[in-house]
Amino acid sequence: MNLYLRLCIAILSVVVAVFGSRYYAEGASDRLLPRTPDGVVSPFDSLLMGDDFAVRYLDALERVPTHRELQRQRREADSLAAVERWLSRDLTIACVGDMMLGTNYPESAPRLPVSDGAHLFDDVREYLVNADIAVGNLEGVLLNRGGTVRTVKDKKYAFFFRMPERYINHFKNAGFDFLSIANNHQRDFGDEGLRSTLRVLQKSGIGYAGLRNRCELWVMERDGVRYGFCAFAPFLLMCDIHDYNLARKLIKQLREEHKCDIVIVSHHGGAEGSDAFRVPRKREFFGGGYRGNVYDFAHVCVDAGADLVYGHGPHVVRGMELYKGKLIAYSLGNFCTPYGMNISGRNGYSPILLVNLSTSGEFRGGRIISATQTTRTGPKRDSAKVVVREIQRLSRMDFPESKLRIDNDGYLFVVE
Repeated sequence: MNLYLRLCIAILSVVVAVFGSRYYAEGASDRLLPRTPDGVVSPFDSLLMGDDFAVRYLDALERVPTHRELQRQRREADSLAAVERWLSRDLTIACVGDMMLGTNYPESAPRLPVSDGAHLFDDVREYLVNADIAVGNLEGVLLNRGGTVRTVKDKKYAFFFRMPERYINHFKNAGFDFLSIANNHQRDFGDEGLRSTLRVLQKSGIGYAGLRNRCELWVMERDGVRYGFCAFAPFLLMCDIHDYNLARKLIKQLREEHKCDIVIVSHHGGAEGSDAFRVPRKREFFGGGYRGNVYDFAHVCVDAGADLVYGHGPHVVRGMELYKGKLIAYSLGNFCTPYGMNISGRNGYSPILLVNLSTSGEFRGGRIISATQTTRTGPKRDSAKVVVREIQRLSRMDFPESKLRIDNDGYLFVVE
């Protein structure tokens, strides 16, 4: 190699050594260049080590990343770490059952709560507002007055629930993000009651679903996670719990068209009453009509892609199971129904189910918060955990094959 070329190499080496980053001086030279007994090779040693060393030195310099390339690599690493954190974090979904806070019908004898309901959720509010998402069932319409009262053949089923429109604020203040309107009491006051309920919910920002051809789905995004909801019931105008093809279709839409990370299905099905606490694994009949086979329905929903299925409708709690790694809660009973419903004994069991899911819908555990109701009050925490014991018992009885376990404090976990 001629002297001129060696001089150029030496000058270039000095520039790199002086103005390069610490990465160049310490990292690249350590990894790519031969070392002398005294340490890293000095750039001036290139004049003394011959042509082969100079060629290798030039090749090493060409392979040293530029400052822009290093910045790009750091951005990619930070982005990957952020994705890993997002995928590994747990979400908490708070699920509850039926809610009818009080009725202004009939006008001559309204049954409204103390302080106009302002304190109904006080004792359990923290569990709802601290969850990522809180969901439940709106068991009645939001309408101040009027409406065409539904006709019933058997007077023993003549219950009509019309909550004042202002009560939507109680649901908002309690932290609810989604309310199912797939239930029989949404028809109590005709189309006027339905239209008023939809208008009030829409204005509030609380999600809702369950009416066939009117509001079958609800999609929302929270903290980068996209949630999809649908709701079913065995009643006229509702997304029909008997229509398994409709369930598959709506869940597929949430997954494929709306790109939901989490899909949650609500159902208002099964028989009603204090003796309706078992899951019979067959179609149930009550009040002159079939109320669905909630066992088959829930399994169809999971098979179609649902991450969580929760039920209400029997007005009592039922057992829970894990099916294909997904949690199914068959009934969460009455949650906040201080007037107009039987809340004695097990009808007053009012749990909050906290479900932990990954951002991809994997079940990570959960907890049952035991609460009960008495007349004219909302749900109150139950230190004796009678509701936990009831759901434990029913889950063992109805789903002995399930890998889901519930400990005495209400925590949910999986056994292999």
